[in-house]
Amino acid sequence: MDGLILVLTVLAGCLMPVQPAVNAVTAKLMSSPYLASFFSFLTGTLTLGIVCLALRLPWPDGKIVAGLPWWAWTAGPMGAFFVTITILAVPRLGTMSVMALLIAGQMAMSLVMDHFGWMGIPA
Repeated sequence: MDGLILVLTVLAGCLMPVQPAVNAVTAKLMSSPYLASFFSFLTGTLTLGIVCLALRLPWPDGKIVAGLPWWAWTAGPMGAFFVTITILAVPRLGTMSVMALLIAGQMAMSLVMDHFGWMGIPA
C-alpha cells in the first residue's frame, strides 16, 4: 500500500503545474480568474461527491462538524486563494517560476510548522 501512496503522490506532484495552466486557459476563455477558480472548485466538489457516494462514506454527525477547530474551516479559503493566485501568476511568471515560488513557500512554512509543532505536527 505504501508503494501505491508513493506513486499517487508523485502523480499529484506531476499535476501541480498542469492544474494552474489548465485554470489559466479557463480564466482567459471566461475572462475571469475568479470564475475559473469557482468552476475548478465546483468540478472538484462534484468529483469528491461522487467518490464519497461510491465509497458509501457515512455523513459525519453534526456534533463532529460543530466540534472541528476553527482553523479547520480555513482549508477551503486557503485552497481558493492558492488556485486563484496560481491562475493569476502562471500567465505572468510561467509555470516553472510559479512552481519554484510555491515550493519555496511550502518549504519555509513546513520548517516553521515542524519547528513549532503547529496543528498537531510533532515538533
